[in-house]
Amino acid sequence: MHRNGRLGDLPAARGKEMGSIGGIAYHLGELRPIDEVDFLRADAKRLELYKLAGFEQYAASNLSMRELAHRSAIQTLDECGIDRDDIGYCLYVAESFDRDELVNSTEVNRLLVELGLENAVPIHISVSNCANIMSAVRVATALIESSAARHVLIASVDKASRRFAGRKMFQEMSVKSDVSVSCLVSGHDEGQYAILYLGQHNAAGMVEMECVDSASYSVPKFKSIRGAAKHARETLDLTAADFARIITNNYSQQVTKMFIELCGFPREAGCYTNISRFAHAVAGDVLINLKDLETAGALNPGDRMFLMADSVTSSSVLCLQKR
Repeated sequence: MHRNGRLGDLPAARGKEMGSIGGIAYHLGELRPIDEVDFLRADAKRLELYKLAGFEQYAASNLSMRELAHRSAIQTLDECGIDRDDIGYCLYVAESFDRDELVNSTEVNRLLVELGLENAVPIHISVSNCANIMSAVRVATALIESSAARHVLIASVDKASRRFAGRKMFQEMSVKSDVSVSCLVSGHDEGQYAILYLGQHNAAGMVEMECVDSASYSVPKFKSIRGAAKHARETLDLTAADFARIITNNYSQQVTKMFIELCGFPREAGCYTNISRFAHAVAGDVLINLKDLETAGALNPGDRMFLMADSVTSSSVLCLQKR
């Protein structure tokens, strides 16, 4: 895993940042109590377990994926104030194979027209599930570093399927919400956050293990998370104490705390508020949690943040520094 994963590492080893992230914005669907989730509504015992795990609400939206994506993307563009012609690409981050709406070029191009980005090149980012944002940031950073674009818009949207139990997550670690999140990836010295490192580690064989039993899956998964986090710190020659916060996906409180400790951080360095607020935004969790810390004034210039996004097969780390 690490032999292949290291080919995906992007450290700022040349003495400068690889790029920056700015204009993070998000839009939640209507917040509802988890008592209304179909697979929990008729199962009092299971519902109580979810509440004990820290879940209180989820977000549901009747907007289309395009409409939901527009709500956050327009905020990003307005906040950054970048000339639309300077945005060369739009990375549309959305799964399609297990959703009610298929991702198609017509809808994505309609979104670009509505955003005033008629000349931006659309690229669909998918199949990494909860780590999709990391894949998008990696592609955007590569486009910036190769001078293919001055700015790249990332527009991520997730809507759970309306089929029964469509909001239930793998191993029941959370409840899926309808959410969009966006940001602009630019050159260094431009956005609010300098990109210091991006590592993506994938173990494709784990997709088979998850179907066997939890123990067969959990042991190699824990090893993967620990290894990805350790490699990021060693590459940057930093310790856990050099980071102000660690930000993860919104899983249950117990699972999130375990992930944080596997990454080598104390539990108190984690972010837990949004677990109860809207549960799991799938790909968007880590950027939304970062945005909320920023809004709350919890971050200071110079602070480093360690973002870990994990999916069934992937363990991805993004290290940022606030300007």
